[in-house]
Amino acid sequence: MGENTKLFFSTSPKTKERSPDLFARIYAVLYELPLVLTETYLENTSLKTIAEWNSAEKDTFYKTTLAAITASDMCIFEATQPSLTLAHFIRFSLDQDKPTAILHEERAQPFLLENAGEVEPMLFAYGKFDLERTLRLAIQEAQELPTAIRFNCLISADLNRYISQTAKTKHLSKSEFFRKLVREHRQKSA
Repeated sequence: MGENTKLFFSTSPKTKERSPDLFARIYAVLYELPLVLTETYLENTSLKTIAEWNSAEKDTFYKTTLAAITASDMCIFEATQPSLTLAHFIRFSLDQDKPTAILHEERAQPFLLENAGEVEPMLFAYGKFDLERTLRLAIQEAQELPTAIRFNCLISADLNRYISQTAKTKHLSKSEFFRKLVREHRQKSA
């Protein structure tokens, strides 16, 4: 593993509150590996504190989490319990072309993960005795994924609105919609 590999890890705060020993084990592995964690809100904040946040604090958490995902080289999520916010963060990670690994208990397949299109999350089921091994395997496989090339360009606000609306109508992210257009154009040109 790279010395400066930046990893984002998250789960539902309710899940963390219900299984603190499980998450202590996860964080123990994350801190023993040569990784830099880009998110610490969840690790250091209780469910009670989160429940008492005002709108500004929730907004700060949300923006900070999106920035932490963007700054990471890979994302790992524990998604045994369904959470709309967690599903949104997973979707955002995939839209950012981040290698994304989903951990879940063997008895519970995550079900809030819709078809991701071109980029799919990697699913890793773990049992009571193999969590640490499974987590290490998830991180290793995420690191071995080929890196994506990010393409940025300036477009008019009108064109951006059109792309956004069309992608939403087709139930795609803007990046998925754009990739689809380029692939279709390439097929027609071949």
